[in-house]
Amino acid sequence: MNFGFYTYLVFIISWFTHLTARFHVLGIIRFDLLILVVLFVTSFLRRKDIAAPPSATNKTFITLLIYIGISLPFVYWPGSVIKKGTPEFIKAISFFYFTVNYITSEKKLNLFIKVFILCQSFRIIEPLFLHITQGYWGDVAYMNSEEFMNRLSGAPNDIVNPNGLAFIVLTVFPFYYFLSIATAVNKLIFIPLMPMVIYTLLLTGSRSGFLGFILILFGIINKSKHKLILFAIIIVAGIISFSYLGANFQDRYKSIFSSKTKNSGTSEGRLSGLKEDFKVALIRPVFGFGLGTSREANVHFRNRDQPSHNLYLETMQDLGLVGLFIFLLLIKSIISNFSLNQKLIKDRLSDSKGLFYLNSAMQVWLFMNILFSFASYGLLGYEWYLFAGLSVVMKRIIETRDDFAPDPLISA
Repeated sequence: MNFGFYTYLVFIISWFTHLTARFHVLGIIRFDLLILVVLFVTSFLRRKDIAAPPSATNKTFITLLIYIGISLPFVYWPGSVIKKGTPEFIKAISFFYFTVNYITSEKKLNLFIKVFILCQSFRIIEPLFLHITQGYWGDVAYMNSEEFMNRLSGAPNDIVNPNGLAFIVLTVFPFYYFLSIATAVNKLIFIPLMPMVIYTLLLTGSRSGFLGFILILFGIINKSKHKLILFAIIIVAGIISFSYLGANFQDRYKSIFSSKTKNSGTSEGRLSGLKEDFKVALIRPVFGFGLGTSREANVHFRNRDQPSHNLYLETMQDLGLVGLFIFLLLIKSIISNFSLNQKLIKDRLSDSKGLFYLNSAMQVWLFMNILFSFASYGLLGYEWYLFAGLSVVMKRIIETRDDFAPDPLISA
């Protein structure tokens, strides 16, 4: 049903570009919430389950939902779960549900990916434009007790910190690269954007973003037919780019590997903070403090007003070891889906260039996100549930293509 799909695209545009913050009237009428209601009602009225057959991802996703429900009486703050955690979680998991139910063809998948990439690109270009034209930064980082440095964050209407802006850059870059290989039109669109988004990434001063970008480059090299040439180009470009950075940014990125820098103190502080987060998680090791309560737990038990900056510690604080185990199974199923999709495309489709490069981009994005999650929270974020949905949709589309060859072992 096209109405549901295009309504989902409207939601994607509104959600990621923060239309309700830009247009006051949309905020008053709770535009995003209204769209969510319409999407849920539309999916119910269709009275036809078009989702993929039961798979490890679907089953694990449902298991996670059931676990969160039945563990509610045993968590430390059930009231916080109901008041805050549950509404945020519903928004996040809607990306899985709507992706699986409304993206039902390769054409719709391609359009969805284009809209998604354009929205994320806008979130990068806007703060960069404000920085160049108005000197906008948006955030600072303290190097020591006396010095601080400016860091680029999201635009005023897009409240993401520098690490969040870095994550957006890391999200789009694999798609820029692989989709630019697929068609000449994509080359004209994405190649000019690559230097801009890399420059934005460097201005964020995000060390986790820098490491994530290195992982993306290794992922790209690993999938390239010309590994040595590409590696040499990346090394030369990296040296030149680094030489143009200001002294404070050079110092911050050097602090990843060296303790003899001004920014090394904050790097060491992050590691000690993770140790403290782990101690907090051990207070409620089985069921956790409750969905969405990582920040609340850290306020009460380590006097730190922030959620754990590690997805796995955040999940352990929220859902306990049982919930963490289920969530890790979900991630494992996503990895397996994309790996299987790549094999199916290569072995059993006669014309698969577009799907091949799209799945390659998703694989690199996924593995980058696994690394990035060691330095960022995300249990209530959209990305893992969108990953899950896209992995299921890709598999369904591959297996329903007209040129999909049967399994030779079965046909024999």
